[in-house]
Amino acid sequence: MEQDNQTIGETNIQEFIKDINEIVDIPMGGKKNIIMDSQILTAVMNCPRLTDFRFNLNLQSLSGKSNSLECGSIVHRYMESYYGAIIKGISKEKAFGFAITDAELYIQGCPDCTGFESTPELKKPACGHRAGDFPGVKNTPKDSADYKTGWQHVLETCDEYHRFYISDHWVPLEVETVKGEVLYEDDEIRVLWKAKLDLIADTNQGIFPIDHKTMKQRRNTLSLNNQFMGQCILMRTRNVFINKIGFQKTLKPVDKFLRPPISYSAARLLEWQGETLPFYAKQLLMYAEIGHYPPQFGQCEGKYGNCPFTGVCESDPGMREEEMKLHFTVGPVWNPVNENEED
Repeated sequence: MEQDNQTIGETNIQEFIKDINEIVDIPMGGKKNIIMDSQILTAVMNCPRLTDFRFNLNLQSLSGKSNSLECGSIVHRYMESYYGAIIKGISKEKAFGFAITDAELYIQGCPDCTGFESTPELKKPACGHRAGDFPGVKNTPKDSADYKTGWQHVLETCDEYHRFYISDHWVPLEVETVKGEVLYEDDEIRVLWKAKLDLIADTNQGIFPIDHKTMKQRRNTLSLNNQFMGQCILMRTRNVFINKIGFQKTLKPVDKFLRPPISYSAARLLEWQGETLPFYAKQLLMYAEIGHYPPQFGQCEGKYGNCPFTGVCESDPGMREEEMKLHFTVGPVWNPVNENEED
């Protein structure tokens, strides 16, 4: 089975999907083009119906993100601004000020860019932000209560992070950058893998992808992760660093700010690229061709709660559309620069 690894830059990713309105492009004859990222691949592995709801129908919960995802998004907004400013040559102290301001705006929300849709007359929001950059939080109170982390504590954690790494020797090179490459091709399909990397930095041991992960409790990070393996292949490396940011109030900074590496052998990465990725890409193609995405009930209950579409699947077939209308809205069409929700 012949493979052709062809690099595609960010601009060419857009050209690749310009005429593709769904995840899978099924032309009349020839190869089928399939676009995947870690979210889509993991969704296909977990539940085909979930894949359809999230990436074909673009359904989003009317209640907004969970408290954990909102807190993670605040931190990601802070990190993007902080390291982006440092890359531009701004001192860490000033970069911290810019980043905290951006994080606060993310919490409050910007009315100009939230829900903005471009028109021929107005292509960008009046605020100058990217559409949806500062949506505001719905499920995160100011002060922590019960199981919810408050946004004030999140900002304090960002301040702690800044002070803890004030003498950090890592040199940031790129933030929130999208990379894409054809990782698999045979006589039937061509798979474009895309990834949005939180940070690329020179660690003095090499240039590696860095992934920010927020957490409320300490836990080990498994290497069995589509996101990490895809990033390593795109970056031509066998290591990715996990920038852990803990929200635990009882731990010292040295115990809640950790940067463990995740390492892979060349054999594992090749297995993922040449066997795992094409298998599930062809599964996705099959669902698209037959027009049916079956449910997988083994994944309805998760470690951190039930699937958000549990209520839809528990409804009678004739009532599911009504259930969707009551609890979900149609969000923006999936594309390579959508915000990552794997925090």
